[in-house]
Amino acid sequence: MTRLLRGITWDHPRGYDPLAKGAAAFAALHPGIEVEWSRRSLRDFGVQPVEVLAEQFDLLVIDHPFSGRARTSGCLRDLRTLLPADFLAMLERESVGPSTRSYDFGGLWALPTDAAAQVASYRPDLVAALGFDGPPRRFEEVIALGETARRSGKWLALPSCQSDAACLVASLSANLGVPIAPGREDLLPPEVFETVLGLLERLIALSHPESTSWNPIRTYDAMTAGDDIVYVPFGFGYSNYSRAGGARPLRFTTVAGPGADPAAGAILGGAGCAVSARCADIEAAAAYLTWLHQPAYQAGDYFRNGGQPGLRTAWTDPQIDREAGSFFSGTLETLDKAFLRPRFDGFIHAFEHMGLLVHRWLAEGGDRAAVIRSSNDAYARAQDAAPASA
Repeated sequence: MTRLLRGITWDHPRGYDPLAKGAAAFAALHPGIEVEWSRRSLRDFGVQPVEVLAEQFDLLVIDHPFSGRARTSGCLRDLRTLLPADFLAMLERESVGPSTRSYDFGGLWALPTDAAAQVASYRPDLVAALGFDGPPRRFEEVIALGETARRSGKWLALPSCQSDAACLVASLSANLGVPIAPGREDLLPPEVFETVLGLLERLIALSHPESTSWNPIRTYDAMTAGDDIVYVPFGFGYSNYSRAGGARPLRFTTVAGPGADPAAGAILGGAGCAVSARCADIEAAAAYLTWLHQPAYQAGDYFRNGGQPGLRTAWTDPQIDREAGSFFSGTLETLDKAFLRPRFDGFIHAFEHMGLLVHRWLAEGGDRAAVIRSSNDAYARAQDAAPASA
């Protein structure tokens, strides 16, 4: 009898293809076990309750802020109880920035399948045509590039739909040295929040008019389809857009923030594979996770099937880096200095509330003080309602 594991991931070639295409290779090594992958939207990946998915699937690819909800609800398996200590220690050594520990919150709720953070990206041909010898390295250089681009009828872009608007606030505040943190009454001190919104106001004035309706995928699609977007200062990186063979390949690099270390503080993203508490075949699930997270596999077929590996061996492999248009070497510094957002149960709702307010403010204008006040109030309520911290 076939032992079937049903998994759910997110709907993009980076999220789906390496898992779906790799299933046959796993089955060949483990006769009698099959893994079947389904997908959901990127938006659902960031907000859909993890406990609902855990009722339907054995394997879940999740965003690390769901760790707090997993701990409270008991809907996922603590992987420390399923996997050998030496394997887990290897994953910690292999971590790209804080990726491995991002799922560690009163239990280890997922493994670092995919690593990402907000990074910068650009069209090297368009930047050179504007007279710049490379991408900006400091925030004022971003502004200078944007002003030059506008004089030539071109744009920056700033993906700032609801979720990405929240991430922009998180990255800029962390770069300034005052990150969003659990245990503090406010999401951000009002004066810091005010500074961040002022920086976003400067960026959005130089950015493509569709930016507030775009996520990173739509932004990169626009950058590679036309020639009017020169540079993106903050957006989750996708190595798919810099790989060899693209007609208009992008280049990805470190962020250029306003803080003392311009490359630091960008919010951590990525995705991790988890096991539902309702999974009936734990032995098969553990075998699959162990296979999927081997460094050699991550640096081999996982990448070549379209994935963005979660392990450092892949990120530092010279051949993979060449095939990815220097994506990994170009952004690793920012990944290693990435900001790990809070993960307490209730954070996601407060964070998304702030993102909606900032998104609307960027798109329509309005009362900046009201955005700050409502965001801080929602964060305070979420912390008051949260279970004791891990």
